[in-house]
Amino acid sequence: MSTSDTYTGSKPRELDEGTIEAVRRRIGIPIRYSPREHNEVSTTDSFRHFALSYGDDNPLYTRPAYAEASSWEGPIAPPLYAICSGVWPEITLTDAEKAEMKGDPLAGIGQYMAGERWLFPKPIRVGDILLRSQALFGAELKQSSFGAGTSALVSHRVAWEDADGSPFAFRYLDFVHADREKSKKAGTNRTIEPATYTDEDIERIDAMYEAETVRGPEPRLIGDVNVGDELGPIAKGPLVVTDIVNWHTGNGWGMFGSGSSKAAYKNRKRISKFYLKNERGIWDTAQRCHWDDEWAQRMGHPAAYDYGVMRSTWMVNVVTNWMGDDAWVWKVTTQARKFNYLGDMHILSGVVREIDRATNAVTIDVTGVNQRGVTTCTARVVVILPPAGGGHAVIPDYQPSDVPEPAAP
Repeated sequence: MSTSDTYTGSKPRELDEGTIEAVRRRIGIPIRYSPREHNEVSTTDSFRHFALSYGDDNPLYTRPAYAEASSWEGPIAPPLYAICSGVWPEITLTDAEKAEMKGDPLAGIGQYMAGERWLFPKPIRVGDILLRSQALFGAELKQSSFGAGTSALVSHRVAWEDADGSPFAFRYLDFVHADREKSKKAGTNRTIEPATYTDEDIERIDAMYEAETVRGPEPRLIGDVNVGDELGPIAKGPLVVTDIVNWHTGNGWGMFGSGSSKAAYKNRKRISKFYLKNERGIWDTAQRCHWDDEWAQRMGHPAAYDYGVMRSTWMVNVVTNWMGDDAWVWKVTTQARKFNYLGDMHILSGVVREIDRATNAVTIDVTGVNQRGVTTCTARVVVILPPAGGGHAVIPDYQPSDVPEPAAP
């Protein structure tokens, strides 16, 4: 790698073919993040904390005694739980790989989640240790209205496996990278009015929470399902800072790490460019755009906004409520189409699109619509329903070809 391929200054590189080619040369090179994952060993407590972090009180994930009596014969993790779990094994890179990984061609350029794809080959159970690995999977240039010009769509592959190499989960994570200054100048989101609610509005939202049901132990069989069947609706929000706090309580801080006082200082030494001073001259994480309105406004937003994966869990929540304890979420593909700002609330609903009665597979499309009537997120979820003779769903053997196709823009 020549020096021109590595970002070393304070000004980000231009998003052009040279930059994207530098990114592509990293495809397939293993990445190991320094922070330890929130859950290195799977436990009933961590299952419960994760489920509650996105507002899911399904007893299959939150009450161990209930799960013991289910067809799974013990607690299992909620879908997407792997994101906050795992152990990073040591990796050894060649000198050429080390050279390619020096610096970051996209350093200083804004990063926004566009979508993600999941495949779940087997349940995560109590005591499981998930060996986690990650590598860049793909990179291409795109036109971006938000970034007022060119953006980059960059995909990462994350795998969680047991000690024998048998996979628990795969995640293909798609990010849009766009110039923060151009995004701010474009100002496409500045005209959005902050959400406010009357007492009557809150009463209607509370009524949706009261009406939400979880199918539970009653099996949902393939013969009882028809194309066009509707799921939900369920409510999520209005989004407040406390929801972001709850999310981190169940999920930890992810690959960037964090901590307080001395721990925050050490993390700042590790990734100094991820920290910027706030209006009081105090170092703070760039991640504060998710709870700090002032910082989010510096980047062209009217308010702080959620994590895209939060809405992924919301959309899967619609499906797990509907499918019952014995079914299995096999594939998930999501898109985060618009931002979800503090104050926004969502109504999520689904519809059955396809049925494969030979394999007990049901394909469901889920949509999240905010109080403005704007669709901010969509998902396609493939569920395996249980056999008519009883017991839980028969999960297909893992095949690489089962990985969902990307849906990100």
